[in-house]
Amino acid sequence: MMAKKSKVSIKINGEKKTFDEDLPVHDWKGAEEEIASAEEKVDDKDFEWVLPEGDFQPPKEYKKINYVSGKNKKRKSFRNPFQDSINLLMSLVGAIVVGAVLGFGTLKVITATESDAAPAALQEKPVAQEETTASKVAAVEVDGLKTSILQGGVFSKEEALVSMKETLATKGIPGAQIEKDGQWILILGVSDDLTSARALGEEVKKLGVDVYAKDFELSAKGINATKGEQSFLEKGGSLFQELTKASSAAVVSGKMEAGSVKAIETAAKEVEGIKVEQEGFVSMKKSLQDASAKAAAISSAEDAREVQGELLKYVEQYGDL
Repeated sequence: MMAKKSKVSIKINGEKKTFDEDLPVHDWKGAEEEIASAEEKVDDKDFEWVLPEGDFQPPKEYKKINYVSGKNKKRKSFRNPFQDSINLLMSLVGAIVVGAVLGFGTLKVITATESDAAPAALQEKPVAQEETTASKVAAVEVDGLKTSILQGGVFSKEEALVSMKETLATKGIPGAQIEKDGQWILILGVSDDLTSARALGEEVKKLGVDVYAKDFELSAKGINATKGEQSFLEKGGSLFQELTKASSAAVVSGKMEAGSVKAIETAAKEVEGIKVEQEGFVSMKKSLQDASAKAAAISSAEDAREVQGELLKYVEQYGDL
């Protein structure tokens, strides 16, 4: 055995290191022969071992192995047992929403197509269409006007009645002329019932005019009117009755009752909002509105007679429909 100095390179944890070491070299084959010859001959002389020089092969590189502790192992994630049901439900909801959106879009397209086909006037002014329908004139039959009157005379010719009417107007007695059954009737006052009409007649007689109290009715007739005008005849009739009652009583008493004023105001508001178009209805509405305004300011018999004058105009206009 002999020692030989040699350089050794070793990588430790990836770092290369070189060492000078005396390495013992053993020749096991020569040793066997030496032992065999030793049995034959003992030689105390040292034997020089010569080893052939050659490239020293360093030991293989050892790579570091990282071991993972069991504590750091990734835990298995929890799985919701209802996850599949939730996914299915979400898919159904999504399908419904998509279907609804597609259906709504289709409906909008169809609606837009139909709207394009409609006349532009109907699309832009639907209210105007309703107004046109409401303003359409149609043939209707209206009820006759019923009231109690003061009759100032019956004339066969209109000229004679007009002359009398103008004469009475100079005395502050208003009048109206109505044609009925081929004759002309002069009306000098109106009231809600026959008893009130008689009391009103006594006041007129004090002015030197002979009158006769009676119930009066204008026959029903067929006319052309809009829906608004038909409504006006109904509401206006109610207002007319309130005004005749209040004004005839005020001519006698010289004052207006508080309850009558409130009833007239309520009825007048209903008439005010009604739209009328034809000239006859416009004149009738104006007469009722003027009578209502004057009734609220009655403070004497003369004021009440002015209200009576507006009501006589209404009766005359009603007869001309």
